[in-house]
Amino acid sequence: MLIEVTELTHVYLRGSPLEVTALRGVDLQVAEGEFLGLIGPTGSGKSTLAQHLNGLLRPTSGRVVVEGEDISAKRKPLRSLRQKVGLVFQYPEHQLFEETVYDDVAFGPRNLGLDEAEVKRRVHWATSLVGLPEEMLSRSPFELSGGQMRRVAIAGVLAMRPRVLVLDEPAAGLDPRGRRDILGHIRKMHQKEGITVILVSHNMEDVAELAQRIVVLHRGEVFLQGPTRKVFGQAERLRGIGLDIPPVTALMHQLRHRGLPVRADVLTVEEAEQEIVNHWRQRRPC
Repeated sequence: MLIEVTELTHVYLRGSPLEVTALRGVDLQVAEGEFLGLIGPTGSGKSTLAQHLNGLLRPTSGRVVVEGEDISAKRKPLRSLRQKVGLVFQYPEHQLFEETVYDDVAFGPRNLGLDEAEVKRRVHWATSLVGLPEEMLSRSPFELSGGQMRRVAIAGVLAMRPRVLVLDEPAAGLDPRGRRDILGHIRKMHQKEGITVILVSHNMEDVAELAQRIVVLHRGEVFLQGPTRKVFGQAERLRGIGLDIPPVTALMHQLRHRGLPVRADVLTVEEAEQEIVNHWRQRRPC
């Protein structure tokens, strides 16, 4: 396994009157090349778990192992780890600071001590991967749209050549067009480069379209996990903890409830359309 999390517990402000246990005994495995969705109600521990994966937080107890290396050990150097696991925070464009797009994306590789030729290769590779045209590299990132700034921030992490990309609500705050755009580039990046992706999101539709497998957190514990269709097939369990299923899946459940013999485990509008068309054709007289 590329990442193995074992009995991970994290307590904020331990020993103080404000002590909060954010994670309790979490076990998680992530395979190389996988696209994993991480979902859960607000306060379930999603972001806390994500920040353990590249060492931004240290476990109160338990272990986090990346490529066979226990990164939870005390005084473990983390520079090499953060080249393996890249973390993109929610609203990452707030962290842009350089004068040009090129320099912002180049910041990480330059800090690795790479020569300028390699920095240039990485900048062009990363910006191409997220769909930023070359003529945009000389512009200020603060002149761009929100979706474009988001792509610059993701490119800056990709330029470090991570094995794993952890995305915390990558489409948050974007309009529908910007959301489709950024998620489309994430999908293409995963398919083209085989980068392992962990998507943290509250948007069930996004997770349904992208993730191969889902882990559901609730009150700091793993509540449910499995293939995407199987997890979203347990609508009542998810609703019981304040989550919902994708709207198109909910629609198909309603159609079945009304007596139409359609599949209820569809995840996308395209699948739903095909299922309804097939049902309609079967009902038409010859």
